[in-house]
Amino acid sequence: MVTAPERTQEALTKRAPARLTLSLWYPAILVQAVGVALVFRLWFVRQSSFPLNDGGLFWTMVDDLERAHFRLPVSTSYNQAGIPFVYPPLGLYVVALLETLGVTRLDLFRYLPTVLTVGSVAAFAVLAHQLLPSRRASAAATVAFALLPMSFVWPIMGGGVTRAFGQLFSILALLFAYQLYTGGGRWPVFGLALSAATTVASHPEASWFLAYSVPFFWLVLSRRRDTFLASLLAALGACVLVSPWLVTVVARHGTAVLRPLHDSGWSALSGLGRLALFDVTREPVFPVVGMLALLGVLHELGQRRFLLPLWLVVIPALQARAFDQRAVIPVALLAGIGLSEVLLPLLLRAVQPLRQLRLRNDSAELGSARGGVPWWVLQLVLLLVILQSTVSTARAYRPLLSGLTPDDRAAMAWVAERTPPAARFLVLTGETWFGQDRVAEWFPALTGRVNLAVVQGYEWLGAFSARIDAATALQLCASAGRTCLEHWAASRDIDYDFVYIARQPYWIDGRRFERFGALISELFRSPDYRLVYSGPGAVIFQHVEVRATP
Repeated sequence: MVTAPERTQEALTKRAPARLTLSLWYPAILVQAVGVALVFRLWFVRQSSFPLNDGGLFWTMVDDLERAHFRLPVSTSYNQAGIPFVYPPLGLYVVALLETLGVTRLDLFRYLPTVLTVGSVAAFAVLAHQLLPSRRASAAATVAFALLPMSFVWPIMGGGVTRAFGQLFSILALLFAYQLYTGGGRWPVFGLALSAATTVASHPEASWFLAYSVPFFWLVLSRRRDTFLASLLAALGACVLVSPWLVTVVARHGTAVLRPLHDSGWSALSGLGRLALFDVTREPVFPVVGMLALLGVLHELGQRRFLLPLWLVVIPALQARAFDQRAVIPVALLAGIGLSEVLLPLLLRAVQPLRQLRLRNDSAELGSARGGVPWWVLQLVLLLVILQSTVSTARAYRPLLSGLTPDDRAAMAWVAERTPPAARFLVLTGETWFGQDRVAEWFPALTGRVNLAVVQGYEWLGAFSARIDAATALQLCASAGRTCLEHWAASRDIDYDFVYIARQPYWIDGRRFERFGALISELFRSPDYRLVYSGPGAVIFQHVEVRATP
């Protein structure tokens, strides 16, 4: 009788280290992803001595909390506008509490968001391991998530003291929801309730993201009565946990808490329009991860797995504002599938004839038998993706991921010390997108004075889109001149006391020119304006309105 040759002890011993080596690739790549996320985010943060881009509204709200001895204020003092204090306060309370324990607020606004976003990468790795068909796919997806700009650009800013909490807790909530709908049990219900509650208490956009994503998961993955009842139980638990805050703000402000849903500042169809152009990943130079995600979409549709492709459509359809910050999760998951399940197998199949010309060693055979794509090939490709993404993103996002300069802060310190507390300012920076206008947002926080065209916080007062349009129109006046400035104010029945013009110098052939030099010269010659401050950060004119004698 012919039998298969027995595997000798020597052969088994040779294969054991190979298995051990292969088993180490997965955690090694995950460690790389977390390490790259930490170093890359810190690189941006360390470039500035001030919180990146935004956060002025939240800085003032932390002040309000501390002045109220941690009781929830009725309104915030930001811009003296009576804005309802209805923003989810968890991150603000954490910052205020840590400040009372001795951690400086400046460090908290700079580094706390970074720590939380790195934690989000770790949480995403667990989610990817649960959702994706192989460890190779989940490892590649985790690297993609760590690199995609929309996974960290906005969460590491000063405003990340709330955004980063929302991102982390929403990922954890999705993980528990997936476990509930695929495995059941009590712990996922408890975890979903707790993580959903902390998401609601952290960030409004992340809360809305969960509000439709969790039911979507149930529709695609379960559709069972028992998991539906478990979901209701988790929702009830989350409501109970956030009820002290939610009941308070609803009792005080009523429907004001829903105003951002009625007018988010974005067209309801803008998200789908951008998805149609696949303007989702916001990768500079070339959308490598976006290309891989498209391959992942085709693979999942071919395998009749619809969760991720449909989710990628649901997000922009239901959340036009900042949808790319939520869609980054399915995009990264699909990119992991596209790389490990589509692109690399195709490449290996293309070189298969060359591989057959040489003998395979045991480890190569083992790698082929266990999935077709050797881990070292995946590692090599991921290193190339990391190099391309970090270099291009570092250059492209440097202007956005910048903080106020010392000159900016010196000019604002002068305003705080030398102007009346009720003074009203037109702040001109030339930045027509309010989300990148760091000077305009931080001005009320650092001076205590009114910026007549600031946008942040006004979504809770209504007419948010009109506020954005007005701010954009004012910034265009920085180049159009004095007549535009005065027409802007008169058409809106606005009185102003000072004009604050941020310096935007540029150089030609070694000579310095002021970007708004024409406006500065025009105001300097006008009898209705008096120069009161000229520094490297800003030029400030007082509006005196000298009237001609009849």
